[in-house]
Amino acid sequence: MVVKTNGEQFSNKYVFNRKAGRSIIEKRPVFSPDGESVVIIVENLVRVYNIQTGDCVRTLETDVSINEIVAVEFPEDEDYNLYGCSDNGYVTTWTWEQGAVLRETKLQIPENTQIITFNLVDSNECFVVAIDARRNLHLGTYSIKHGGLLYEYTELKIKYYGIIRVSLGWCNGDKFAAITNGTMMLFVQNLNQPHLKLELMNSNRFRILSVAAHHKENAVAITDTIGRVTIIRGNLYDYKSIAREVLHWHFLPPMAVCFSVQGSYLITGGMEKVLVKWTLGQLANKTNEKTFIPRLPGIIKFITANSSHIAITLSNNSVVIATAQMHVISTILECGGLSPITKALGGALVYHRPLSALLMPGRTGHLQLYSTSTDKVLYNIDITEMNNIPPERQNLLPLETEVTCAAISADGSWLVTSEYRNDGTNYPEEKLKFWAAQTNDISPFKLNTCVNLSHGGCNVVALALNNKGEFCVSSGTDQKFRIWKRDSTSQKHRKKVVWGCLTACYYSSGVAHFLSDPVLNNFKISEILMPGKVEDLPYMKDPSSKNDIINKIVNNKQKKHINSNAIDRYINIIRDEEFAMGDVAISQDGSLIAAWFGSKLTLWDTHLCNLRTTLSHPALRPKGIHVQFGNNDAAHYLVCTTANCVAVWSLLSLTIKWMVQIKTTCLVSDPFTNKMAMVTKNNDVYVFTPHSSTPLLIRKSLINPKTGVFKQCAFGSSTGDDVRLYVMRNDSEIYCLEPERPDEGGLEAVSRRIAPASKFGALLADRRAADVRTRRAAASAAPALDRDAKGNYAIAQFLSAAPHMIPPVSILCPLFLQHISGYEEIEEIEEDDNIMEIDPQSSDEEDVEVKLNQTPKSVQLWAPNYDEIKEKRLKKILKEPLLDLNSASAVFGV
Repeated sequence: MVVKTNGEQFSNKYVFNRKAGRSIIEKRPVFSPDGESVVIIVENLVRVYNIQTGDCVRTLETDVSINEIVAVEFPEDEDYNLYGCSDNGYVTTWTWEQGAVLRETKLQIPENTQIITFNLVDSNECFVVAIDARRNLHLGTYSIKHGGLLYEYTELKIKYYGIIRVSLGWCNGDKFAAITNGTMMLFVQNLNQPHLKLELMNSNRFRILSVAAHHKENAVAITDTIGRVTIIRGNLYDYKSIAREVLHWHFLPPMAVCFSVQGSYLITGGMEKVLVKWTLGQLANKTNEKTFIPRLPGIIKFITANSSHIAITLSNNSVVIATAQMHVISTILECGGLSPITKALGGALVYHRPLSALLMPGRTGHLQLYSTSTDKVLYNIDITEMNNIPPERQNLLPLETEVTCAAISADGSWLVTSEYRNDGTNYPEEKLKFWAAQTNDISPFKLNTCVNLSHGGCNVVALALNNKGEFCVSSGTDQKFRIWKRDSTSQKHRKKVVWGCLTACYYSSGVAHFLSDPVLNNFKISEILMPGKVEDLPYMKDPSSKNDIINKIVNNKQKKHINSNAIDRYINIIRDEEFAMGDVAISQDGSLIAAWFGSKLTLWDTHLCNLRTTLSHPALRPKGIHVQFGNNDAAHYLVCTTANCVAVWSLLSLTIKWMVQIKTTCLVSDPFTNKMAMVTKNNDVYVFTPHSSTPLLIRKSLINPKTGVFKQCAFGSSTGDDVRLYVMRNDSEIYCLEPERPDEGGLEAVSRRIAPASKFGALLADRRAADVRTRRAAASAAPALDRDAKGNYAIAQFLSAAPHMIPPVSILCPLFLQHISGYEEIEEIEEDDNIMEIDPQSSDEEDVEVKLNQTPKSVQLWAPNYDEIKEKRLKKILKEPLLDLNSASAVFGV
């Protein structure tokens, strides 16, 4: 619903679209038969990317409505047909050249089951693994033509622990399926003869994580949690007729393994973020030779290879394309890939207007610059500029330095970021960095100033920059906010711009009691491990643990988050609601700073750095969260939120103008208009102005809150009075609420111009002419406004000025009341001796008279005349006696 207020022309047709943040790493990618494209599953879509450029060239969709696609494959006996299967059992066949849906078949899987793996036997059959509500697995081979069940493998009993990996190969002329469920067991099942099967235990009794079958020989490769890669050869249906070859380079669990097309090489990767290519024993003089691609930006989840390229799926929501010679040529990157801490913190989302891009959190220690015009990630900005901490067996997911807050000036000239790390043993790492914008292809920002321990090792909770990037305000858990100012210094005959701390402001004693926590004083004493010691960690052998770290890493979907207790442990704070720092904001003119201290909203003078006033209300307890100043004609309003309400304060009267009970998660203001937006826990979006509690735009329950809650929002560039609002879920998915684009029919417009006039066209022209006449009549009656209209215009003009620019009340009130009441004072014409003589023959005289007659007199709210006021005060002093004799006699007893 849209409400028009103050005469604004506001569009009532808005659409809510998903822009970016889809996961491209949940399923295994495949190469096209020509080797020029890679096919990637994106939820319920299939995207085709060019290998050389990394651009999406086309998208394949299904005709029926599905939730997600499980897998896609090209059959070996066909060249240009792509097969894909959904979780509800629909097999879709696309023609590769045109991308059209050739056939859709519903597999006759048991009721209340969901398919989790899909593998093609050939162009007529497929092997699927499905799971029911009781987490029992169903294995079967189905016909792609009619969807009927061909074979069901009931003798193979496999339990489900959250991990299932399947690979098909050839053994003794028959197709087999190698299956692992995250335990120490490997299952081999002959697809043509259901009675031929094998349950093989890993020789070292460690959990098997991935499996790959050789394309031509009787061989299978598996990886386990201790880092070993084992190649099993021989008759895979008889454990007495097999041989094992162990390859060991990985120290951490390898998550992916893949054979080359010819089977001469084996490619593995995992948590070390290194791709390893092994040369197998078939090549002479190169047995067990290894080549590497190190320093990949994420954990390797899937590996796919063809005769010329390798596709590597990484945990930072990207797919890296490398050549067979292990050289990276392109990267397919999508927004997302956040660490669990960053997801829970809900990193900042700010809009960079010069580049028309969103600055949002990325992988560990980075920020992503996402272009809203091209829908691509332009830059990965390294904020921490630190190497990743290598994981250990006893700590597979080490705690790294994360970017906690970010703010950007309205003109886009300066960026401020804060980073933090606290492992509970070392002294906390905390930095505040100031970045200057630059026109460079390498990075849009350049580091200008780095402040180490800007808040004494306490986490920064909020940042604010003024519109021109002249000063910054940062608040931290040390119960202080600091004012940082940009300054120019001369150094070696050149000027250098640096940032420095102007002062620190606090409301209470200024020393947080939790600064005496031992974490700020203890130093790490590393654990001494004996060389060659094998640690028996629970995740290596036991898959049934409730907090299985391997299961969390393998199934680290973007919709999974950590709870707030983990954030408290990461930040290591003690809750102090009375004086805990909240959000900070800077007024539009830069004269005031608003800061939350518990439930007290304080206002500070920017130049004097002193406390001006404190705003409090019982409804704002126990703690304030967000605060924003209004802009333009709403600059005298201050909007704040708590966990249960939103309130608007008037800075003129220091009272609450209006208050609404609502549970908000984000509050943001547009720096170039008077509009503001807030998002609730139910994924409701409200766009409003502080003038009125009636929203301009309301959209409720845009997305089911169970799938993710909107944590951040930002205003984008828009035309006129329309609104373009970007919102981000806590899994880094970007959505946009924008005006609906009208359907542009260029051909229809041409046909109208060519077509002859019709009776309908004449009727339409008459209707438009009547509308024009009505508007002209309304415009002619405009001078005859009533007193209410004049009063409303005067109030609007009075509120448009900044609070500190308004004259004293004693001077303003009479003029203001007279203007509202419609009183017009008749000015006396005073004779002036010094009258400028004008040439009667001047050619400009007629133009001046015409302009005076045509141009209406502008309404001025008040006209300062300091000379007249000064003269009146002098006359009053001269007329009235300086001392009243009666009063003096009464005081002095005379």
